[in-house]
Amino acid sequence: MMMGQNWGFGWGGMWFGWLMMIGFTIAVVVLIVWLVRLSTPGATTGAGAAGSSPRTATALEMLQARYARGEISKEEYLDVRATLQP
Repeated sequence: MMMGQNWGFGWGGMWFGWLMMIGFTIAVVVLIVWLVRLSTPGATTGAGAAGSSPRTATALEMLQARYARGEISKEEYLDVRATLQP
């Protein structure tokens, strides 16, 4: 008594096998992408050029921007700048 190609599962077994194969392939691709992103320092999640990460502004640059916008006075700027610089 021969069962055929599907080992007695009929058409349902064949479709289940195809779905499992596709699901496994998708899982492997997602795992690889996740591992690559995890191992890449400074990987971005937003928009931008591929492989580029946004540069983080230093404390001194933020201080200069606040002074330029007029958020702090000259005395505050000079005091904080003296604290930040070695």
